Amino acid sequence: MGGNASGSTHISYTNQVPTKIQYNPSNPTSYSQISHYLLFDRFANFNFAKGEFEPYLIQDWRSEGGTFELILRDGVTWEDGDDVTAGDVATQLRLAMLNGGAIDKFTDTIDAPDDQTVVLNLSGDVNPQIVEFNVLGQRFMTQKESEFGKYVDQFEDDPEAAQSEIQEFAYQDVIASGPFTLSERGNQQLLLEKRDDHPDSDNSNFDEVAFRYLDGNTAVHNEIGANNLDSVYSVFAPPSVVSNFPDHIQMETIPGKTGYGLIPQHDHKHAGDRAVRQAIAHVLDRETIVKNVGETLKQVPPIPMGIPSDDQERWIGDVSDSFDDYGADAQQTDEATQILRDAGYSQENGIWVDSDEETVTLPVTVPSGWSDWVTATQTIVDQLTGFGFESQVDSRNFSALNGTAWPNGDFVLSAGGWLPGGGRAAYPYFSLQHMLLEHYRNFTYNYIPANSNRGGSNGDVTVPSRAGSGTMTVNPNDRLSELSETAQDETIQEIITEQAWVTNVDLPMIPVMEKQEQTFLATDEWTVPEQGADVSQVRWANSWLIRQGELQYDG
Repeated sequence: MGGNASGSTHISYTNQVPTKIQYNPSNPTSYSQISHYLLFDRFANFNFAKGEFEPYLIQDWRSEGGTFELILRDGVTWEDGDDVTAGDVATQLRLAMLNGGAIDKFTDTIDAPDDQTVVLNLSGDVNPQIVEFNVLGQRFMTQKESEFGKYVDQFEDDPEAAQSEIQEFAYQDVIASGPFTLSERGNQQLLLEKRDDHPDSDNSNFDEVAFRYLDGNTAVHNEIGANNLDSVYSVFAPPSVVSNFPDHIQMETIPGKTGYGLIPQHDHKHAGDRAVRQAIAHVLDRETIVKNVGETLKQVPPIPMGIPSDDQERWIGDVSDSFDDYGADAQQTDEATQILRDAGYSQENGIWVDSDEETVTLPVTVPSGWSDWVTATQTIVDQLTGFGFESQVDSRNFSALNGTAWPNGDFVLSAGGWLPGGGRAAYPYFSLQHMLLEHYRNFTYNYIPANSNRGGSNGDVTVPSRAGSGTMTVNPNDRLSELSETAQDETIQEIITEQAWVTNVDLPMIPVMEKQEQTFLATDEWTVPEQGADVSQVRWANSWLIRQGELQYDG
């Protein structure tokens, strides 16, 4: 396909201008989206099919006696010849901790007692799975001690200056720890060349991987169709587009554990009313919404709550009958009507009004360039207006939304992710935290239990009891803090069920559909595992298969 005559170059893509890409994970500006998956060794790799981490740079880990211990893989070197040591791993974790990362909440100090062992000394009781996800998840061996250790030292003398400097440092002249090194960087392409001294170098029978700059989904679709790409780590391609790709293009999907939901502005008179939110959930026919967007790419959550679709059975399967599914495949208008009338709403000439005779107006804000979300929003607006709400599509530029509108709470209902995404969302602590306390996109949604930077006060919430009579008052922040500090299975299950119920009945966010991430692999000149193989159920298959020797040139 896109390989050269000798088959030594695998052509992939990036939608970042190559000259601007930088590799300091402490600096979010222009941080690499895919090439770092080959340049640097990841600590461990979360496999969605298995629902667990697979060892990589970190070969073993265990939590015991107030510590979390990591054991490094032997024989891994930096491209300058130095061994990758526990000191390097400790440096990276210390920087994450000093920058206010999640591990700071449960770690006192980090030690490296020998070259292969790192020990996190925990500050108190902590849920070991939360430690595991925060330490291992989406973390790559990037910040070599000799290059980044100075920032750790600087934090001791002047924390504010150190934080500013590390967050502004654009790391481009990199020292790789992975099986490839950065060879060339131009405006249109990033070229990686295979190292000979990495333990997994022999797994590749080709020498180079190129990441070509392509701006936007359509450009990527065109290049796939023109046979100019060997792999694409992630791109949105609806079924109508995929059907026109060459026959040798294999699509892999993994659960995105994120997706389109409605984020209500809880300060709004109507969107902030639980009765209206529940009515909306009943009115939405989520299966029709998904069909209009593309069934191969989206999934309907069985129950709208703060746990991903594929994980609901595992966590609340025994009590799922007590949760409300709000009608996944139908508009439950009778139920919605009853809820609104019980709350004092009525209809005038087919339009819902409140007790003050104000029309219930629910515009839905959506990023204008996100075609699948725009399609979903139009379907939602049609369903809401058909029921008697006043609604319209409020389409705005993503930059304006992300930069000002969402942080300022300038919306009534907004399309937004109802899950945090990635492997960590498989553990309900993170997905519930995202919905109840802190949306990752900086939505100021003014939900009382939420954190102050999201407009909340970490206050209590009173909801109907799951038992069917009476009410219960809980504090989500306190309960999730308790969840983060326990290793007791019974307590973990109790809190997860309880807080999942809060999200189901109070609907701080309204889940609509869950994304399926797409990866594309060419099979005309490359051998890859059969479609759906467990080894491909990762972020991202093209880079992981190269490391595992599962993607080979055979042109």
